[in-house]
This record gives sequence, structure tokens and C-alpha cells, in this order.
Amino acid sequence: MNKTIIIHYSEIGLKKGNRGYFEHKLRDNILRALRDFNIDSLKIDFGRFVLPLPDDAPIEQINQRLSDVVGIAHFSTAFEASPDIDVLKEQVFEHVAPCIFSSFRVLTKRADKQYPLTSVEVNKIVGERIHTALNVPANMKQPDLTVFIEIYNKKVFFYLNRIQGLGGLPVTSSGKVVSLLSSGIDSPVASYRIMLRGCHVIFVHFHSFPFTDKASYHNAIELATRLCRFQYSAKIYLLPLAKLQEAIIAIAPPKLRLLLYRRAMFRLAEKVAKKEGAQALITGESLGQVASQTLENINAISEVVSLPVFRPLISFDKEVIVAEARKIGTYSVSIEPYDDCCSFLVPRNPETRAKIDDVRAAESIIENLTALENEILQSMECVKIQFPPE
Repeated sequence: MNKTIIIHYSEIGLKKGNRGYFEHKLRDNILRALRDFNIDSLKIDFGRFVLPLPDDAPIEQINQRLSDVVGIAHFSTAFEASPDIDVLKEQVFEHVAPCIFSSFRVLTKRADKQYPLTSVEVNKIVGERIHTALNVPANMKQPDLTVFIEIYNKKVFFYLNRIQGLGGLPVTSSGKVVSLLSSGIDSPVASYRIMLRGCHVIFVHFHSFPFTDKASYHNAIELATRLCRFQYSAKIYLLPLAKLQEAIIAIAPPKLRLLLYRRAMFRLAEKVAKKEGAQALITGESLGQVASQTLENINAISEVVSLPVFRPLISFDKEVIVAEARKIGTYSVSIEPYDDCCSFLVPRNPETRAKIDDVRAAESIIENLTALENEILQSMECVKIQFPPE
């Protein structure tokens, strides 16, 4: 019997007239994830993707790649079997017999209504073969082993395990966004969460070199590299904020420095977004977590841009964010020592409930602010990342 990976989606199935668009986006992303395995035979077949495997295919590596493809609900390594029920039950039994289990169930999904047996009848015949031979009871609620059978388009497949995918919508299906990526824990998770909604993320990182070391610069590139496995290509823009910070420090009230830094960062990120044709900004802000993330301060910062600002983590508590960072592999990088540009010469008690008029007034007396921001844009770097690496 030939081995085949069967891939299912969930949310895409709700798209009705647009389903084909999302299917083809997901197909393209699966092929991009597996491009170094020279796989090009992926087919869309009756609401599922079918990927025939050569005998020497590195299944574990392929499974790991598929686990990171946004849009997949679940997938399995399956065997193509005979539609003849007497042959099918023996083929299934041959693979079940070596397994160790104390209870089992058979779940059949019959999309092909021309097949002569119902799902229940297939379950009964295959299940009876296993029970009679092995004397193992059936348990339809919490079995040790589940035999999955799929019947569609005059084909029959079965498999014994199901690997959960990430779900969501295929990356690039919802357009481009720009994420303000720090070296901390939150913004990489926010970037990942927006990828799950089908967005392709372009990263912008601000650093204060030479006033600080370049640890955050290198950490940000590593974070973007780790996140790239969910979208296969990425750009990270690295913007030097030091000169602008000097100008703010020289004249602005200490309590407002952090807000003025953030306003400048939002304006600069919006310019990068417009250059890239992106339609929104993404931040890792969580309401009330730090001084700049109170409602008053969020409003004072956000007013300087016209693009929408999405905050995927706005209601998340820190423990939830940390758990997700660990899951996606960014946590270990985020906790490495670095100097955050936003903490550069910020007082111990920054303003937490800023009045917008006070912030505007403080910003209005900074000399050559627009020129400084333009200089930053002229000197920014852009690093391009590919996954799998070329």
C-alpha cells in the first residue's frame, strides 16, 4: 500500500464562493514549506489535500514542517486501501495488530455516497475484525487507539494517528502588515497571532546603538528568523533611534520621554508600511502591562498614525503570552540580555495617564523632528530572510 499524507483544513471550508482562493493559498504555502524535499505533487481533492510520498521520504521532518503551516487543521500519514470491504478490513488489521492498546474505535468518514456501505456499517465490519482477533473492547469516547477511514472519490484511505495543525487562515491570504518587533517576549507572539489570521508580517525593529550595544539588533533578527518558518519569507527593517532620542532627552519632560519615543516609532513604522504596501501596524501591547500601555497612553501614542493599529495580545495576561512564546520557540531568544531602546534614559516613574495636549506640546518644541525621522529612514537597514534557507 502506498503512503500518502492527507491534510485537512477547517476554517477555509466556511468560505463558500471564495474557498478556492484560500485553498490555493494554502497549497502554495505547503509547497513552500516542503520545497527542499522536492515535493510538487500536492493535489486538492474533495476538500482535502493529498500528498503522495516516495518510499524514502523523511516523514518526521515533513510532519514537523506541516505542523507549522498556518491554515492546516490536522494531517495524517495514511495508507491507500482497497474499496472492497473484505480486503480493507484485513489491510487495516495488518497495521493495527502490532499496536499496543487496551481499547479502540473505528471512525469512518464517507464523502462518497456511491460507496455501497454506510459509515456505520464500515465501522462495524472493521471493528468486529479487530475485536474478534485481539479480544480488545471498543470504546467510542476515550479509546487508546482510533482507526480513521476516509472514503471519497472512489478512493479509500486509513490511518492510525492524527497530528494537530495550527488552524487559522493561510499566510498572505489577508494581506500585509508591519509589526513593531522588540527583542522582548510580547511582540513576537503578537506577530505570530496575526499570521494565524492570514497576514504576511514585515518586521520593524528600533535600536539605540551606539548608546547601547547591538544585542537587541541581533536578537530581533533571530526572532524574525524563527517566525519566518510560519510565512517562509520575511523582511526586517532595523532603524537607529539614537539621534532622535538625544533630541527628545535634551528638551522634553522626563515623564513624557517614553511616549515621545513611541510616537516617533509609530510614525516611522507607518512610513515603512506605506513603502511596503502594508495595511496595518501590529504591536505586542497588553492593556495595563507597563506604563506605556494604559488606555490614556495608548491613545496618546496611536493618534500620530492613520493606519489601523492591531494589538492581538491586548487582553492576554503575561503567563498566557509566555506560554505561547515557549510554544513557538521565541521565548529563549526574548529572555537573552539586551538594552531596550524604549528604556534608554527613561525615568523610574514615567507618565501613566498622559494628557494628549501635554504630549503634543512637548513634541512641538523638539527641533528638526521631521528631519531627524527622515534621516532615520535614510539610514535604516533591511535584512531579508528565507525559510527553508536557500
